[in-house]
Order: sequence, then C-alpha cells, then structure tokens
Amino acid sequence: MKTISSFLVTIILILFAGFSNPMNAQEPALEGNVETEIKVLGLCGMCKDRIEKAAYSVRGVRSASWDQQKNLLTVNYRANRTSQEEIERTIAKAGHDTENFITDEEAYKNLHHCCKYPRDPEMLKNNKVHNQE
Repeated sequence: MKTISSFLVTIILILFAGFSNPMNAQEPALEGNVETEIKVLGLCGMCKDRIEKAAYSVRGVRSASWDQQKNLLTVNYRANRTSQEEIERTIAKAGHDTENFITDEEAYKNLHHCCKYPRDPEMLKNNKVHNQE
C-alpha cells in the first residue's frame, strides 16, 4: 500500500511540474503579438514567394501567408519589434504595392513578366512610395 501511495504522489508531482513549467506555456497573444491582413497586389506563385519572403525578412514577423485570390497578406508580428508600416515598406521595396505604400517604377519594371500585376490608379494616387517619409 505504501508503494502505491508513493507512486501516486510521484505521478502527481511530475504532472504538476509539467503544468507549471514556463517552457511549456504558450506566449499569450496579447503580449505584443498582432495579427492583421494587408492588401498586397500580385499575380502568381512567384509573387507569393517574394511577398512572404519580404515579410519574413522584417525582424519580429512570426508568420506571413499571402492569399493570391484575395490579394491579402495575413501577417502575425511582435508589435514591440516592428510595425505594419515597416512590413508594408519592405514589401513595396520588393516590388509589390500595398494598401499604404507603393513600389517605385524601377522595382516594378524589374518584376518577371508574369508578376506585373495591374496597378491600381487609386493606390498610385493616394499612397506614398516606400522610400518617402
């Protein structure tokens, strides 16, 4: 009987230690993590790779996934490391217009012919080029 009770105590202690271990705890979503959708223009799989690679190059970006059909980038980032503005500027530098920043003509011209999306005149008129303040 003594063996069974000591076995149960040991199991309970192991379980308790596993639940209280901070290494097992997930980072709370409210602790600086932001998930947002950003309109990013593009056309194909090469665009998808370029857009996601540009987003991941920004320090603090945790995940990035561009939906080709909707032209939406879903990005999760640490707000204490970066901002939506910085992510959009970086994507615009890579050659893709976003909802707030446009790429310059040189970067757009350098895109592969299948990646040359129709540029939205409204975005061109209302948004800043990525390297303007």
